[in-house]
Amino acid sequence: MEKVIQPILARSRRHALSPNAKGYLVMAVVLLIWSGFALSVRAVGSSALTMADIALIRFIVPMVLLTPMLPACLKELKTVRLGNACLIPLGGVPFLFLASIGAETAPTAYVGTILAGTPPFFVALLGFVFCRQLFSRKQIGALALLLSGIATMVLGRSIYTGLDVPVGVFYLLAAAMLWGGYTMGIKRSGLSPISVAVLLSYISFFVTLGLVIFDAVPSNFGDFSWQEAMPYVVVQGLGVGVLSTIGFSYAVSQLGSAKASTIGSISPCLTALLAVVIFNEPLTVAIVCGVALTVLGVVLFNRR
Repeated sequence: MEKVIQPILARSRRHALSPNAKGYLVMAVVLLIWSGFALSVRAVGSSALTMADIALIRFIVPMVLLTPMLPACLKELKTVRLGNACLIPLGGVPFLFLASIGAETAPTAYVGTILAGTPPFFVALLGFVFCRQLFSRKQIGALALLLSGIATMVLGRSIYTGLDVPVGVFYLLAAAMLWGGYTMGIKRSGLSPISVAVLLSYISFFVTLGLVIFDAVPSNFGDFSWQEAMPYVVVQGLGVGVLSTIGFSYAVSQLGSAKASTIGSISPCLTALLAVVIFNEPLTVAIVCGVALTVLGVVLFNRR
């Protein structure tokens, strides 16, 4: 029997995916969820739910589902430096509310591209400032392409007047910077994906609940139907709150924070295409060129 089992185990090990391959595969799923996140945030304005209601849904779903794992996660959290742990909640309430404010005036393609495309720049910047991490000229050039893609989309948006779009872009960039800090916190803390999801969901839920109780943010909780809330339960709660949080944390642990964030820059392509179908937004030359520059930056950054 042992002679039969050993060859089977040997073959399974040979065909098993490498850690990098697993990281790339998980990031592919995360990209799809992020596109759904950008679309759902853009749809808040026409929904009966406020951003606070969506935040409560976003964080209570993973909080409830992951409660059985809380004791083990608390034991792991005790070993983490406070400074690193404090970076992780940046990806919760601050990121979500800044992203929603920016999405009120910025087109959906901008939301997806900025939130997914610029975090690599902020990860690089924060890594240089706090960790003195240096990047090669090739990587710096790739990051410059990412930023030029964003600039192309913003400057080429001629159908809007006034400061609405630039202000929206400012809030989206601020949200992306917080996401960069969140990404660094995941890597530096060394927490497991489950512990990251527990820490993020618990802190963010109670912060949001406090803001609602003290009327710091508007809420229509109780005034909308279950049918109206269900898309956000699926996309924000299960998708972003559980699958995306755990998946992205796992990808960062396998690929590193800079590479995982850079791969995430591919999601604007899907977001822009879905926005054309769902919101009837025009796919302009500026958007196509901006997304193309972003993807080119991703490819160059990940080439060895």
